[in-house]
Amino acid sequence: MGRFHYLLGLLLLFICSFLWIASSLARQPPSIVLTHGSCVCSEDNVTAASDAAIIPSNRPEPPIKDMKPISNPKIPSYLPIANSHDHHTQSSIPFKLWQKAGSQKINDARQKDIHSWLDVNPRLRHEILTDDSADEYVRQHFAEYPDVLNHYLSLPVPILKADLLRQLILYIDGGIWSDLDVTCHRPISTWIPEQYQNKTNIVVGLEFDGFQFASWTIMTKPKTSHIVAVIKYVMDKLKATAAQHHVTTAELNMTMINDVVELTGPQAMTVAILQNLQKEMGIPVGRANITNIKEPTLFQDVLVLPNAAFASRQGGYPEDRGPYLVEHHYAGSWKNANGGETKS
Repeated sequence: MGRFHYLLGLLLLFICSFLWIASSLARQPPSIVLTHGSCVCSEDNVTAASDAAIIPSNRPEPPIKDMKPISNPKIPSYLPIANSHDHHTQSSIPFKLWQKAGSQKINDARQKDIHSWLDVNPRLRHEILTDDSADEYVRQHFAEYPDVLNHYLSLPVPILKADLLRQLILYIDGGIWSDLDVTCHRPISTWIPEQYQNKTNIVVGLEFDGFQFASWTIMTKPKTSHIVAVIKYVMDKLKATAAQHHVTTAELNMTMINDVVELTGPQAMTVAILQNLQKEMGIPVGRANITNIKEPTLFQDVLVLPNAAFASRQGGYPEDRGPYLVEHHYAGSWKNANGGETKS
């Protein structure tokens, strides 16, 4: 009888232990499976993961209208972002001027324009890319993004390639982009009002029409969310135009393009930046907000300058639109059947 009670006690102990273990497992929270672009962190560190949120080249990119705010690390971006409205990894805009020369020799008028930048800004670093060095620049910096790299290198129309190049350079290095036919009148250090110095990631100026950003001169920090949006927008437009004509982007020509300004130029840049601002700010942002502004206006982290700043000659020198910073001469070397200079 004593042996029976002993075995019965062991059986009861085993049953109780099993029930206790099962109950403990049931109370534990489920494990978290981390996927690409996910982050488990405090709200204070939420922006630190934005550089990791990259779409691999074999994944489809989300349409611009469906993209969520860049500050959310769970939403992958088209290209990695280092500077956005709530994430600043660089305190100032690089003091470097980027320009691109065509295959033809730079004439005396353009040489004078180039020297104006260095005369007004003696410490300005300066680099002029050629066709070959521009291609090498893109190969070097976008090797991990074959969609961008291959489409850029395959573009046969010089102006389309030049428009995309400026955005790619501003994305990688930031600084100041200016076309060769632009004269600088005021020091770059004076372009951003003091109250916006620590809040500005990108500086754009209105064209003479007063409702579109000029693309001949742009100033920005590297890897901003807005330049990423412009690159994505332009790439989508190029692909759509090629598809409309049942060709590849490598087969595009000027007869297939209704309007370069709308496809890759200032209108495309304006639409993309305004769309991105609206997405990030969560409120309607459109041309009505920028039309004919009379003083520098900050939209989140985008500083918009009135049209006197970048389009003084074209605007008839309006007296109530701030200082004249640069002057565009509209040399228009791209306005021909080839869409720009081609190698001889």
